[in-house]
Amino acid sequence: MPVSRSNSRLKTARNGPRAARPGAAFYDLDGTLVDLNLVHAALFVQSNLGEWSARIGYLLAFLARAPRLYLAERDDRRVLNAVLFESLQGVSADRLLHLGREYCERVLIRHLYPQGVELLRANRDAGLEPVIVSGSPDFIVAPLAEYLGATAFAANRLAMLGGRATGRLAEPIMAGEEKARWCERFAEERKLDLAASWGYADSYYDLPFLAAIGHPVAVNPDRKLSRTAASRHWPVVHFDPSRFEEAKRDESGAADAGHDFERAPVRRGNGGAAHGAS
Repeated sequence: MPVSRSNSRLKTARNGPRAARPGAAFYDLDGTLVDLNLVHAALFVQSNLGEWSARIGYLLAFLARAPRLYLAERDDRRVLNAVLFESLQGVSADRLLHLGREYCERVLIRHLYPQGVELLRANRDAGLEPVIVSGSPDFIVAPLAEYLGATAFAANRLAMLGGRATGRLAEPIMAGEEKARWCERFAEERKLDLAASWGYADSYYDLPFLAAIGHPVAVNPDRKLSRTAASRHWPVVHFDPSRFEEAKRDESGAADAGHDFERAPVRRGNGGAAHGAS
């Protein structure tokens, strides 16, 4: 049986029996591997676009959407994902890629749960391919997947026209049932066994995603997911934010150096297939 370490300890598949087909470990991002959410990423991107006059315009457009964001956060993650990036209309793809990498290097890496990184590495050592499945945009997820050594990811994509964002998300939108369908397609294409795979997420909105995986784990769960995990006898783990500072001291500024960005190539998810490294 896989090793079970609850609460502050980790749930990994170490020493698990080998299946006829290999499994994978599928990770949600916001709230699961990092102590941030998509709203924070959107604010960073929009506050770093162009000159100050342009930045103010983007931020005012973002604030005008605040009521819709509140309702979307409460009721429909698909709508939340779509509304967050409407104000990026007209921004070039190159600029978004640059800001995504900057956000990863300056912010995301510093907010990775150390226990989450340990979990990913332990599962990889146990033979589980690491895959990130996130509602965050691909220009943010790609550099983090590269940093973590994840071999594939699924993320939302902005629809482009003439090399510039249209303000709309391309289908499929990575939320709810679509996350589960992406995992099923990915497993079929890669000849992976979902029953032998592990899934990690923090939100009740990720319930379809977790239910599609053979070994679901609730990480830092919200109240609804916590109740569901208890009723279904799913393991629950809690990562300790106080370990951020400890990890920063141990790494001695390695994140600033950015040397880990030259690690394994990343396969980019497009909602249905994994592509070759770019």
